[in-house]
Amino acid sequence: MKRKKCVTAGRRKKKIGIVTSLVVILCIGIAFGYIRFTQGYRTFRAPEHEVAAMAGEPAAANSYQTLPVKEGYIVGIDTVPVYSGGVLHLNVANEEGNTVWFLVRVYLDDKKIAQTGILHPGEYIGEVECNRKLAAGDTIMIQTIAYEPETYHSEGVARITCEVAGE
Repeated sequence: MKRKKCVTAGRRKKKIGIVTSLVVILCIGIAFGYIRFTQGYRTFRAPEHEVAAMAGEPAAANSYQTLPVKEGYIVGIDTVPVYSGGVLHLNVANEEGNTVWFLVRVYLDDKKIAQTGILHPGEYIGEVECNRKLAAGDTIMIQTIAYEPETYHSEGVARITCEVAGE
């Protein structure tokens, strides 16, 4: 005579406990994975409009040039910026005919030392505060980051390297 498999109440509770534990561990693993995954992605925050932006074009110095950018816009920039009293006088303009918005970042030794807000076409910024002291002869990189208006889709980046002039 064949024996029937009997599952006692104790064995049933043990199996239910093991299955429940595995489900809980799986849920915790999924939760941690989801949290870790979402922390890896930063959300884009649209930059604010530059409060110090002025309409028109900056007073033209001998070193002020308009530079066409491959992506289809023109940047007006003083290629010999002057540093004095914690402020960098760089005269960067988003030319009137452009169809992009852009902001300006200034780097020294690959470290960002200044940034503007968004400049709309026909606006310029004359000076920007630096979080690091500059000396005459320092080489800086001025970077413009262009955006499609309203959507903030990238329209390209332009970089120019130049030397800082003293007062």
